Amino acid sequence: MLDFHICYRAMASRDARFDGAFYVAVTSTGVYCRPVCGSRTPKRENVRFFRVGAAAEAAGFRACRRCRPEAGPSSPEWNVRGDLVARALRLIASGAVDEAGVAGVARQLAVSERHLHRQLVAEVGVGPLALALNRRAQTARLLIEAGALPLTDVALAAGYSSIRQFNDGVRTAFGRSPSELRKGGGARTPHDGRRAQRSGPLALRLRYRPPLNGTALVTWLRNRAVPGVEEVDGDRYRRTLRLPRGSGVAELDLNSATSGGREPVPEVRLRLSLDDLRDITAAVRRCRDLLDLDADPAAVADALGPDPLLGPLDRATPGLRVPGCAEGFELAVRVVVEQYAPRDEARRLCGRLAAGYGEPVGPAAEADPGGEAGPAAEADPGGEAGPAAGAGSAAGAGSAAGAGSGQAARPGREGGPGRKTRSPRADSVHDRGAPAPAAGPTRLFPSAAALAAADLTALGLGDQPAAAVRALARAVDGGTLRLGRDADREEATARLLALPGIAPWAVQRIAAHALGDPDAFSPEDPGLRRVAGRTAPAELARRARGWRPWRSYAAMHLWSAPQDHTP
Repeated sequence: MLDFHICYRAMASRDARFDGAFYVAVTSTGVYCRPVCGSRTPKRENVRFFRVGAAAEAAGFRACRRCRPEAGPSSPEWNVRGDLVARALRLIASGAVDEAGVAGVARQLAVSERHLHRQLVAEVGVGPLALALNRRAQTARLLIEAGALPLTDVALAAGYSSIRQFNDGVRTAFGRSPSELRKGGGARTPHDGRRAQRSGPLALRLRYRPPLNGTALVTWLRNRAVPGVEEVDGDRYRRTLRLPRGSGVAELDLNSATSGGREPVPEVRLRLSLDDLRDITAAVRRCRDLLDLDADPAAVADALGPDPLLGPLDRATPGLRVPGCAEGFELAVRVVVEQYAPRDEARRLCGRLAAGYGEPVGPAAEADPGGEAGPAAEADPGGEAGPAAGAGSAAGAGSAAGAGSGQAARPGREGGPGRKTRSPRADSVHDRGAPAPAAGPTRLFPSAAALAAADLTALGLGDQPAAAVRALARAVDGGTLRLGRDADREEATARLLALPGIAPWAVQRIAAHALGDPDAFSPEDPGLRRVAGRTAPAELARRARGWRPWRSYAAMHLWSAPQDHTP
C-alpha cells in the first residue's frame, strides 16, 4: 500500500530513488508522470498515486510527454520479491500473456485465472490483461519511433488485430495518434510503396538507475565469454539470442558506463538484429536481465555500506551489478562445467559444446541449413581444451554470466490481449537505420534437448561433469525444471539440489545469475573462500545474515575484491 505523504514528498523533491517505484497521476490535467518529472509540483488534492503505469491508464490518465513514464526503469521491488505477484509481473513484462494468454500464464504459475487476477488487482490495481495491453502500447511506440516500418506493419507486429484497435490503443496510452507520435519523434515514414522488413536492425537505449559499474560488467563478461556464442570488443559485448520466433544477435555498448565521467548518461546502447521483429520484447528483456539494469544500487549500498568487510568494497566499486543471463539453461551448464574445471578451461569446453551442438545464426545459418552440427571432434573455437575435466578438477572462481533467461515461448493462444507479440523494455530508439551488429558470434548455445542425450565426453568433458550436464538437460527439456526469472526460486533450487553432480554452492550461483535471486549465497563457494581467508564457513554464514536481502551483491563484491583484500 502506497503511503500518500511519503510519495508526495518524494515527488516534490524529485527523489530519483523512487523512480519506477510508483507513478503520479494529476486529476487536473489527466496525465500521469514519473516521480522525477520536471513539471510543476501539483497540489495535494489533485494527486493520485499508482504502483504501475497500467493502473493509471486504466483509471483514465495518459502518459506524460515530458518524462515518458514508459521509458523509465521498472520497480526493483518486483525483481527482489519471489512471490506470486512478482513472478506474474515478470512473466507479463516478458510478453507471456501475448504468447499464451492469461490462462497460459496462470498455468505456468500453478494458480487459477481468477486467483491470479485477484492477487494482481489487490497488489498493483489492475489485472493481467490491462498490464499486457500497456506493454503492447509500449511496443507500438518503440516501433513507431523507429520509423523503419509502415504504420500498418507496426500494428501487426505489436499484436493489434486491426488498425482501429491500434489507433485507439496508442491514443489512449499516449494521447496522440500513431502518425502524430511518428511526426513528433522525427521518424522517417516509408513512402515508396516498399514493404519494410519486420526484422531489420534496431538501435535502442536502455535506461538504468545510476551508478552502473560498466567496467566490472565488461570484465566479468569478457572472462566468461563462450567462443562462438559471445564476444567482447573493448566496451562492446555481443552475443547470440535464442528467441521465441527465431534467433538474433545483440550488441551492448557500455561505453557511457565505463567512461569514468562524473555524470555519465544513465543508459546502455543496444543494437539488435532479429529474425522476427515480434521478438523485440524478449530480446530487450534478456539484455536488461543480463546487465542487471533494473537493480537499485542505492538500496544495496545502504544495506552493505555499514558492514566493515563490504563497506570498503562497495565504496571502491559503486554500482556493482549481479550479471544475469540470456538463457537460464546456458548459465546453469556453464556453472556446472566451472564446478569441475578452471574458468578458462570451462570457457573452452562450453565453446566446444556450442560448436558441436549449437545452431548457427546469421550467415552461418545460411551456410549450414541443416541446423545443429552434431559433435565434431575437430571443432575447438576456444583453442585446446586441455585434459578432460574430471571430478577432481579445481573449480573456477565466479559463475558464468551472460547466458539466457527465458524458455522458448509457445505459440499464441486465444485469451490474451493480442497475438503472438512482445513489447519492449527500452527508453527510446536512436540512430534510425543503424547497421546490424558487427559480425562476431555465429552460434546459439545448445538447447536442453540437444544435450540431453549427447556424448559430451567426446568433446572433452569428464564422466562426472558430462553426467551432471545431461541430467540437467533432461530436467529442463522434460519441463520438471524451469530456470527463468519467472520460476519459483525455492522449487527450482530444490530441484537443482536433487540432480546428481551439482554442488550446493553451484546451485546458489545459478539462483543468483539465472533465477535473479538477489539473496542467493553459499559460504562454501570457492570464489568466496579466497576472500574469507581463515573465516570458517559457519562464521561467514552468520555474518552474511546481516547482508540480507542483498547477499548476491555481497558475493559479487567478494568475488571482485582485489587479491590483497582481507576480512
